[in-house]
Amino acid sequence: MEFLYPNILFALVAVAIPIAVHLFNFRKYKKIYFSNVDMLQSIHKKTKKQSELKHLLILLLRILTVIALVFAFAQAYFPNKDSLINDQEKQWVSIYVDNSFSMTQKGEESSLLEEAKSKALNILESYKTQDRFHLITNDLQAKHHRWYNKMEMEQNILQIKAVFLQQDLAQILQREKMLREEGSDDQSSQKALLYVLSDFQKTLLQSADIQEDTSLLCRFLPLQNTPINNIYIDSIWFQNQIQLPHGISKLMIRVVNNGSEDLSAIPLRLFINEEQKALVSVSLASKESKNVEMSFSNGEGGVYNGKLMIDDYPIIFDDHYYFTFLIRDKIKIANINQENTNTYLQHLFQQDSSISYQSFSIQNIPYTHLQQYDFIILNELEELGSGFQQELVQYVKRGGLILNVPCASPKGVYDLFFKELGVPFYASLDTNTTIFASINKDLAFFGQVFENTSTENNKNEKRDLPIVKKFYPLKNTNQDNSVALLQTRGGKTLLSQSSFEQGQIFQMAFPLNLSYTNLPEHALFVPVLYQMLLQATAQKSLYQVIGSSAMISVAIPQDVSNKEVVLSLQKEKNQWIPQQHRKSSYQWQIFDVQWPEDGVFELKLDDIVLKNIAVNYDRIESDFSLYSAKELREWIAQKSFKYFQIIQTQNQKIGTQIIQEDHVTKLWKWLVFFAIIFIFVETLILRLWK
Repeated sequence: MEFLYPNILFALVAVAIPIAVHLFNFRKYKKIYFSNVDMLQSIHKKTKKQSELKHLLILLLRILTVIALVFAFAQAYFPNKDSLINDQEKQWVSIYVDNSFSMTQKGEESSLLEEAKSKALNILESYKTQDRFHLITNDLQAKHHRWYNKMEMEQNILQIKAVFLQQDLAQILQREKMLREEGSDDQSSQKALLYVLSDFQKTLLQSADIQEDTSLLCRFLPLQNTPINNIYIDSIWFQNQIQLPHGISKLMIRVVNNGSEDLSAIPLRLFINEEQKALVSVSLASKESKNVEMSFSNGEGGVYNGKLMIDDYPIIFDDHYYFTFLIRDKIKIANINQENTNTYLQHLFQQDSSISYQSFSIQNIPYTHLQQYDFIILNELEELGSGFQQELVQYVKRGGLILNVPCASPKGVYDLFFKELGVPFYASLDTNTTIFASINKDLAFFGQVFENTSTENNKNEKRDLPIVKKFYPLKNTNQDNSVALLQTRGGKTLLSQSSFEQGQIFQMAFPLNLSYTNLPEHALFVPVLYQMLLQATAQKSLYQVIGSSAMISVAIPQDVSNKEVVLSLQKEKNQWIPQQHRKSSYQWQIFDVQWPEDGVFELKLDDIVLKNIAVNYDRIESDFSLYSAKELREWIAQKSFKYFQIIQTQNQKIGTQIIQEDHVTKLWKWLVFFAIIFIFVETLILRLWK
């Protein structure tokens, strides 16, 4: 038998009280002589030995009562022989404290994060000085990736602050196992514990990779807050991919009500360059999501910073959304011809005020200015000089877009160029007249060309598709790099789209004249060409999400591309150098950026701002659906996990419960029961033993 609070055993001196009472009340018998005993009243006859036996029994019962009560208050227990961590010289204890934004909400007394830290300190108190401890938080700090002593662990727990990151249980278990496997030989064969202190958002257990480790006892300590309503901005996008000067832009905002109550007339404000441009009221039913449209007038061309704000309390980290977008002055197109310009292309683009269309002959190519064009059309070129080819390759590497319209005899003309880009080659001329196959509307290229009106009636409707009289089929040698946008009914490629580094290459299988096809005079011609423009000019991303580890590309100006390049990120007074590498002469990338907060950051080369990058918190924390203790037990039972437990108790009792769970068979209830029995027996003796 052992004791949880051995200091209380000093109270056993109280055993002296019944002994003293017994000695004090003990009476020796005296002889009294009577002349006639008949004159005495009737009395109970009692021998000396009977009296002594009664006193001794009462004394024993009182002593046992005192001992039982003292042992009960000292928390007597028998060591648990089946404990996972029994008989170890030192314990290896990991504590995960969920310090995500959801833990900043109010619990019973303070914020859930403060309650978690308090519970972590109470857990710490239940272990010995020689035990070793490991702290895990959502930011996975490098300084936490080692074993602490008890004092160091306490200091690190007190320093925990809320962060915008969230880890799931699979990542937490992997982190704990990694440190355990890196540990010393005396620890690697030992059993360990992991305490998980969290509000248990349902995203915590979403991973399918959660596996049980028989060397690890995992204990859940759920901190449940009161249900709260939360309305937040989930995502945004423009209805049109290109924003033009002095036009009207339509921004789509997905707003979500995660709460259990309906919300009405919630103001949603739009700011462009810190100036409020629009205001709408949003009403959402419980658990409803809605797409809200906000329109605003564009200014001159340039880069603009946007911010959306919604009024919501008490959850505020997801009430604003940052984005950046480009308003283009003109879409610049260069059409390079063998001799004469193509009439259909000229009529299509010269009439559009948003397009700057220039046509050049092959003898008058503006080599030094090719990089400034958004879209280059190679129209029926019969030769490609080596210098021109290298300029085109560099143009595509930097993110440029090329459309190649073949000449009347393309075989061998473009082979070296296409080989370097890794795109399809032209096969021999096919003179069989055929019709374009039905267009695959599921391709991303045609995403905004056609309405989704798939019904039984229009499925059987005869479609007017272009005719091709003769063409040079495109032979795709790299299935992963290219996609067929238009095909014949026999499956031969008429238009392909290929990617090469940052740029794209479109290839037509025929010249744009009526002796080959009627496509230039068909209704499909305009949307196909304009979709290519969208591919060339559409902004790749309005924002980045913290924790996504997305790689960000940036083009370096030509005049500094040969100099030493060091990119930096800056927001107000905060400036740092991110991880970066050079992808090509003009292309650099930054990666694994540790964004300190949300907002708009400038990517700079010395004092030159190359790019504005908007950054937002991940909305995974905005979903406040929590696991209840009952649901956690059901989850453990469903997984058949033997080494997972749930502990629910108040802060001041955590240490007691942990020690009891780890080491004891509890005896205090039995001791109190026996103390009552002893008192009851004593009462019976005093009343009935005459």
